[in-house]
Amino acid sequence: MSRLTAYNVAEIATELRRPFSVRDVAYVDDLLLSVYICQGALDWHRHVDIDELFWVHNGAMTVESERGSAALRAGELTVVPKGTRHRSKSADRAIVLLLRCGLVPHRKNGKRHLYATEETGLPAIDLHQIGHGLASPYCFRTVAQVEDSRVQLARGSGRWPIDHPVAHDRLVYVLEGGLTVRTVRDRLRLASGGFTVVPRGAFYHLHTEEDTLLVRVARGSL
Repeated sequence: MSRLTAYNVAEIATELRRPFSVRDVAYVDDLLLSVYICQGALDWHRHVDIDELFWVHNGAMTVESERGSAALRAGELTVVPKGTRHRSKSADRAIVLLLRCGLVPHRKNGKRHLYATEETGLPAIDLHQIGHGLASPYCFRTVAQVEDSRVQLARGSGRWPIDHPVAHDRLVYVLEGGLTVRTVRDRLRLASGGFTVVPRGAFYHLHTEEDTLLVRVARGSL
């Protein structure tokens, strides 16, 4: 079984000095998580058969598309559906997390919808606002979907009620607060902007500081 690795978005970004630099960081099953520097404007383009999630860690950016535009600040994200013509731009340096399929799409199992649906708009999802409105602790709420994986948000303090092996890889990201992740082999301490990927089949435990906000990403129903 793979060991846990602690990542920090800000630390990774210090290594990216040029506009539009990208560093591929980790896989969550077939989703590839990358850190991206948006500064300036990219050319218009489309990804025929993959969704693309933009999640701003620091700064501000705009994702323009044929469906409309989403102006994103730190802690906000949007998903550009496959087949949608779009571009990203920012007047100043913005540190952005990207989530997209990292495998050749035709090698994935199941049916693939190759083009965007007729839904309109490109919503900006404010993770902090949603998180502060969560009434029940430890209950993850789905806020977005990219490919066949869900982006979920929850808040809580102390030990979280998770002690079963996970069926798929699971990204755990600290939006606010602090987190300790324990498995049989590892113990990691993560602060805001830190994350790890819990491998499939692992038993793991979470313990957080008071009123911590966590984001998790994993395939299918959780």
